[in-house]
Amino acid sequence: MKSNSWQFDTHGAPGEVLYWREQELPEPGPGQAWVKINAIGINRADLNYVLGEHFPAGKFPSCLGGEAVGEVVALGPRANSGPAPVNRLNLEIGARVGTFSGRTNCLAMGVYRDIGLYDHVGLAPVPESYSDQEGAALWTAMITMGGAMEMGGLTAATGAGKQVLITAGGSGMGGLALKLARHWGATTIATTRKAEKADGLGKLADHVIVCSDSDGLVEGVQQATNGLGVDLVLDPVGATFYPGLLSAVARGGDIVSYECITGTQSSISIMEMMMKNVSFHGFTTFRPFNNPVMLNRLIEIGMDNAQALRPVVSKTFDLSESPEALEAIGRSEHIGKIVVKT
Repeated sequence: MKSNSWQFDTHGAPGEVLYWREQELPEPGPGQAWVKINAIGINRADLNYVLGEHFPAGKFPSCLGGEAVGEVVALGPRANSGPAPVNRLNLEIGARVGTFSGRTNCLAMGVYRDIGLYDHVGLAPVPESYSDQEGAALWTAMITMGGAMEMGGLTAATGAGKQVLITAGGSGMGGLALKLARHWGATTIATTRKAEKADGLGKLADHVIVCSDSDGLVEGVQQATNGLGVDLVLDPVGATFYPGLLSAVARGGDIVSYECITGTQSSISIMEMMMKNVSFHGFTTFRPFNNPVMLNRLIEIGMDNAQALRPVVSKTFDLSESPEALEAIGRSEHIGKIVVKT
C-alpha cells in the first residue's frame, strides 16, 4: 500500500530538511495493524531528533515522531509471543487507538504521516470523551510524569498535603503533571521563564514562579512554601536549575530528573544532599515500557482519571504545516500541547 510521510535526509531546521514523500507500507503481519493517523502530538524530542540534538537518526532517510491518535483500518492476527498489548485496548477494525512514542520506530515509520504500520504492543486506548487532538496529547505525558511521580513517592494515596515543584510547567508534560498532582491533593508550584505565561499557567498551578536561573527558583520556592521547601521536584530543565533544586527541596524530599534541556553537567553540594536526606532520581520511559505491570498501572490511572487530566491543546496545525509546528514547540511560547491534525 502507498502511504505518505514527512522524512529528512540530514539533520537541520525542520523547515529546511523535512520533505513529504511517498512510502510503501507493508501488509500487517502477526501483532501489527495499519492505523490511519488523525492527530499527532508534538513533543520536543521530535524537534531535537530532526535537529540531531536528541540522538542521531542512525541512517537516512528517517521518519519522525511517536505519539498520535488514529483509526485501525487493517489488523494482523495477534502475535504468539512477546509482550502483550496494554489493558483496555480495543483491537478491532474501526477502533480509535493511540500510539506510544516509546514503542514506535521513529526512523522507519514515525507518525508524521497519513497511515502507518504499528505493532499491537505500541498501541494505546483513548478516553472516549477525548477529541483526537486531546488523545494525541495524553500518553507520552502520562507515562512520563505519572512514572516520575511514582518514582518520587507521589501517588493518589500519598498526595494530600505534599508540595510539588514542576519546572517548565507550561509544557504538555508539565501541564499534565500539574493536573495529576493537584487531583491527588498536592499543592502545585510551576516555573516558567516567560512572564507572559504566568496568568495562563496560574489556571493549572497553585503558585507560579517566573525565573530563569537557580537564584530566582530558590527565592520563588521559599516564598511559595513559607521557607519549608517542596517535597518533590519534577525537572526537565537540567543544568541551569540543578544547584537551586537542592536548596528548594525540603528535608527528606525527592528530585526526579526526566530530561536535561539546558545541559547534562552541574555541580551540587554532596554534604547538603546528605544532611538534608535528599534523594535524586533519573527517570526515562524505558522504565515503564520494560515493566508491564507498571505500564498497565499508568494506563489505568490515565483512563480512570481522564476527565481530571484532560490535556490542554495550545495550538493545532495541519499535517502540511508539520515543519512549522516543530519550530513552534522550539519557541516555547505555548501552554500545553501543540498538535497536528490530518
